[in-house]
Amino acid sequence: MKYDDASWHYGGNFPEGQPEEHGGTHIALFLKWCFIKGWAGELHQTEEPEAVKQVIAGTLSATEFFFQYCDGKLIDDMLNDEGNRFAGQYYGDDGLYLDDYTEHFGELMYVAPESAHDFSRYSSVLESRFRSGVLTKQQIKKKPWWKPW
Repeated sequence: MKYDDASWHYGGNFPEGQPEEHGGTHIALFLKWCFIKGWAGELHQTEEPEAVKQVIAGTLSATEFFFQYCDGKLIDDMLNDEGNRFAGQYYGDDGLYLDDYTEHFGELMYVAPESAHDFSRYSSVLESRFRSGVLTKQQIKKKPWWKPW
Protein backbone atom coordinates (compact mmCIF):
# COMPACT_ATOMS: atom_id res chain seq x y z
CA MET A 1 0.00 0.00 0.00
CA LYS A 2 1.25 3.48 -0.81
CA TYR A 3 0.59 6.03 1.93
CA ASP A 4 2.09 9.03 0.18
CA ASP A 5 4.23 10.04 -2.77
CA ALA A 6 6.25 13.24 -3.05
CA SER A 7 5.27 13.53 -6.72
CA TRP A 8 1.64 13.93 -5.65
CA HIS A 9 2.75 17.13 -3.94
CA TYR A 10 5.37 18.63 -6.24
CA GLY A 11 3.36 17.54 -9.27
CA GLY A 12 0.30 19.51 -8.16
CA ASN A 13 -0.22 22.98 -6.77
CA PHE A 14 3.43 23.45 -5.79
CA PRO A 15 5.14 26.79 -5.14
CA GLU A 16 7.18 27.92 -8.11
CA GLY A 17 10.92 27.76 -7.70
CA GLN A 18 10.95 25.24 -4.85
CA PRO A 19 12.99 22.02 -5.15
CA GLU A 20 11.02 18.78 -5.48
CA GLU A 21 12.54 17.60 -2.19
CA HIS A 22 10.34 20.09 -0.35
CA GLY A 23 7.34 18.12 -1.63
CA GLY A 24 8.58 15.14 0.36
CA THR A 25 9.87 16.78 3.53
CA HIS A 26 6.69 16.15 5.50
CA ILE A 27 6.76 12.48 4.43
CA ALA A 28 10.43 12.05 5.30
CA LEU A 29 9.89 13.54 8.76
CA PHE A 30 7.14 11.00 9.40
CA LEU A 31 9.42 8.18 8.25
CA LYS A 32 12.21 9.41 10.56
CA TRP A 33 9.83 9.45 13.52
CA CYS A 34 8.77 5.89 12.66
CA PHE A 35 12.40 4.78 12.49
CA ILE A 36 13.05 6.30 15.91
CA LYS A 37 10.02 4.39 17.26
CA GLY A 38 11.70 1.20 16.02
CA TRP A 39 9.21 0.71 13.21
CA ALA A 40 11.57 0.33 10.27
CA GLY A 41 10.34 -2.46 8.03
CA GLU A 42 12.32 -5.51 7.02
CA LEU A 43 13.09 -3.84 3.68
CA HIS A 44 15.18 -1.12 5.31
CA GLN A 45 16.48 -3.30 8.13
CA THR A 46 18.06 -5.68 5.64
CA GLU A 47 18.86 -3.44 2.66
CA GLU A 48 20.22 -0.29 4.34
CA PRO A 49 20.44 -0.74 8.12
CA GLU A 50 23.37 1.69 8.43
CA ALA A 51 21.47 4.41 6.59
CA VAL A 52 18.48 3.90 8.92
CA LYS A 53 20.81 4.31 11.91
CA GLN A 54 22.21 7.49 10.35
CA VAL A 55 18.69 8.92 9.94
CA ILE A 56 17.93 8.13 13.59
CA ALA A 57 21.24 9.68 14.69
CA GLY A 58 20.68 12.74 12.53
CA THR A 59 23.83 12.28 10.45
CA LEU A 60 21.75 11.60 7.31
CA SER A 61 18.69 13.72 6.71
CA ALA A 62 15.43 11.83 6.45
CA THR A 63 14.72 13.71 3.22
CA GLU A 64 17.97 12.48 1.66
CA PHE A 65 17.17 8.94 2.79
CA PHE A 66 13.60 9.23 1.51
CA PHE A 67 14.61 10.25 -1.99
CA GLN A 68 17.70 8.02 -2.20
CA TYR A 69 16.25 4.78 -0.80
CA CYS A 70 12.49 5.21 -1.11
CA ASP A 71 12.13 6.90 -4.49
CA GLY A 72 10.06 9.61 -2.84
CA LYS A 73 7.31 7.18 -1.83
CA LEU A 74 6.06 6.02 1.57
CA ILE A 75 4.82 2.44 1.26
CA ASP A 76 3.90 -0.25 3.75
CA ASP A 77 7.10 -2.28 3.13
CA MET A 78 9.06 0.52 4.75
CA LEU A 79 7.43 -0.06 8.14
CA ASN A 80 6.93 -3.03 10.41
CA ASP A 81 3.48 -4.25 11.51
CA GLU A 82 3.16 -1.78 14.38
CA GLY A 83 4.26 1.12 12.18
CA ASN A 84 1.75 0.11 9.52
CA ARG A 85 -1.09 -0.08 12.06
CA PHE A 86 -0.38 3.49 13.08
CA ALA A 87 0.32 4.79 9.57
CA GLY A 88 -2.77 3.07 8.17
CA GLN A 89 -4.99 5.00 10.54
CA TYR A 90 -3.12 8.24 11.07
CA TYR A 91 -1.58 8.70 7.64
CA GLY A 92 -4.22 6.91 5.58
CA ASP A 93 -6.94 8.49 3.43
CA ASP A 94 -9.04 9.36 6.46
CA GLY A 95 -6.10 10.12 8.73
CA LEU A 96 -5.20 13.29 10.52
CA TYR A 97 -1.52 13.46 9.60
CA LEU A 98 -1.69 16.18 6.97
CA ASP A 99 -4.16 18.16 9.08
CA ASP A 100 -1.80 17.99 12.07
CA TYR A 101 1.23 18.84 9.96
CA THR A 102 -0.56 21.80 8.39
CA GLU A 103 -1.79 23.06 11.75
CA HIS A 104 1.67 23.00 13.33
CA PHE A 105 4.00 23.46 10.37
CA GLY A 106 1.84 24.78 7.53
CA GLU A 107 4.04 27.82 6.99
CA LEU A 108 6.91 25.44 6.14
CA MET A 109 5.03 23.10 3.81
CA TYR A 110 6.67 22.92 0.39
CA VAL A 111 8.90 25.94 1.06
CA ALA A 112 11.34 24.80 3.76
CA PRO A 113 13.86 21.99 4.08
CA GLU A 114 13.85 19.42 6.84
CA SER A 115 16.43 21.42 8.79
CA ALA A 116 13.92 24.28 9.21
CA HIS A 117 11.55 22.01 11.11
CA ASP A 118 11.80 21.66 14.88
CA PHE A 119 11.94 17.86 14.99
CA SER A 120 11.44 17.76 18.74
CA ARG A 121 8.19 19.74 18.42
CA TYR A 122 7.18 17.66 15.40
CA SER A 123 7.81 14.44 17.34
CA SER A 124 5.71 15.63 20.26
CA VAL A 125 2.75 16.23 17.92
CA LEU A 126 3.01 12.70 16.54
CA GLU A 127 3.65 11.13 19.92
CA SER A 128 0.64 12.88 21.39
CA ARG A 129 -1.55 11.64 18.55
CA PHE A 130 -0.15 8.12 18.94
CA ARG A 131 -0.82 8.04 22.67
CA SER A 132 -4.31 9.54 22.34
CA GLY A 133 -5.52 6.76 20.08
CA VAL A 134 -7.51 9.34 18.06
CA LEU A 135 -6.09 8.64 14.67
CA THR A 136 -8.75 9.28 12.04
CA LYS A 137 -11.22 11.98 11.11
CA GLN A 138 -14.00 9.40 11.38
CA GLN A 139 -13.15 8.70 15.01
CA ILE A 140 -13.34 12.39 15.83
CA LYS A 141 -16.66 12.90 14.01
CA LYS A 142 -18.23 9.83 15.60
CA LYS A 143 -20.77 10.77 18.26
CA PRO A 144 -20.79 8.96 21.59
CA TRP A 145 -23.41 6.22 21.85
CA TRP A 146 -25.27 8.20 24.49
CA LYS A 147 -25.56 11.35 22.36
CA PRO A 148 -27.94 10.68 19.46
CA TRP A 149 -28.36 14.38 18.52
